[in-house]
Amino acid sequence: MTTQSKLSEVEQMRRAVLSFAAITIVASLAASQQRTLTLEECVRIAWGEQPQVAIAEKSWRLAEERLKSIRANLFPQISAGYQFRRYLSTRIGFQVGVPQVFEEPVEFKETSLSISQLIFDSFQTPLQIRQAKSQANASFHAYERNRADIALQVAQQYLEVLRARALVRLQERVLERARRLLEAAEAGYKAGTAAKLDVLRAQVQVRNAEVDLLAAKNQERIAMLALRNLMGVSDDFAFDITEPAEEPYEPPSLTECLAQALRQRPEVKEAEYQRESANIAKQLARINTLPIVNISGSYNRYPSTTRITDKEWALNLIVSYPIFDGGRVRAELEQAKLQVEQADLNMKRTLDNIRLQVQQSYSNWQNAKERLSAAQEAVKEASETARLTEEAYKAGAVSLIDVINAQVALAQAETQEIQARYDLLRAVYAMRHAIGEINRYFAQTTNSKVRRKISGGASLLLSRKRQRMAIGE
Repeated sequence: MTTQSKLSEVEQMRRAVLSFAAITIVASLAASQQRTLTLEECVRIAWGEQPQVAIAEKSWRLAEERLKSIRANLFPQISAGYQFRRYLSTRIGFQVGVPQVFEEPVEFKETSLSISQLIFDSFQTPLQIRQAKSQANASFHAYERNRADIALQVAQQYLEVLRARALVRLQERVLERARRLLEAAEAGYKAGTAAKLDVLRAQVQVRNAEVDLLAAKNQERIAMLALRNLMGVSDDFAFDITEPAEEPYEPPSLTECLAQALRQRPEVKEAEYQRESANIAKQLARINTLPIVNISGSYNRYPSTTRITDKEWALNLIVSYPIFDGGRVRAELEQAKLQVEQADLNMKRTLDNIRLQVQQSYSNWQNAKERLSAAQEAVKEASETARLTEEAYKAGAVSLIDVINAQVALAQAETQEIQARYDLLRAVYAMRHAIGEINRYFAQTTNSKVRRKISGGASLLLSRKRQRMAIGE
């Protein structure tokens, strides 16, 4: 091997190593890239990644396939077959008075084409189809219910993260005020206008503010972990969130909200279809207590066979009646009746729970709205009081205790304002969930940015199938 060829191989290897390093760096940068997601995008990702929603979807699809399987009994059943058998026919005979065993090989070959059709079975198959359809519809609305529940949970936790973040910023302002007060106390002590006790009290306020800030930051981290868990994303999926767009929301009257909830909530429709399925099950159980009439027809064609017959058809009429079965049929009928009663009670419980949720959500929305207005006024007054008190302390007109009390009152007012502001936002989404429009809201408000963000940045972390689910394809 020449020196030139060796250098060529070394150069190729160097380029391969550099290419691999470049690919690794690009992949790591893409994985660590921070994305800013809106609330609508977080909900969409949760719909695609949350196992609770995936399980409900699989149950719905399973019910749909079960419906197709039962419905297939109404159609002609066509099958083709081929048989081949080879056996020995043995007989004992006598020849010249001596018994002998004679063996004859026999072969049987046959190809067949069979068509059968169910004509009548005492209405059992049509009822089973109706029952399977009711169960499929109930499963679909259970899937919608799970989506609505996850959307509400993600929205509530999303706002909880923002609330915790706002409280962190508040504690940073409180710490800054405490440090400013400490500087004023130290300046007064040096000037001889303040006592050493004022400096010590101001230092305590700074230490307390630092502790409160650390606790607030920890609450923010915990809230973000809970949000990630609700969204069903991995730890490698780096993202941040942003404040939701301010939009005026004014729900209709409580009476109209109750009416909308009873029309739109998936729980109501799910309970209705479950009750319908139970009623059909009772009809099927009652049919089994009567004579069962089964009529079917069949046609068989044998294109090639060793038999004499090459085609045959049959019309079958079977009538059966349970004379004694140990009480099984009667027990099944009683069981079906109890299931109907159970479904009726479940419907009543569902309606009662929905009414309560609507009333609570409406009351929480009104309360949060009133509290926010009052808290905003309190912040203005407490802020002005704290400013004037601090200026008066610098002039020696008030004591340090007065300044500390004013700052504590301001921090309390600002905390209440933050709580009320995010309580109002949480109440808005709880109201949308209570009246059954939260799924439609998030489906309508998600725009094309979700498609670009999820399919672009998250492709290294989320599977392609889950990405399509997350963006609603």
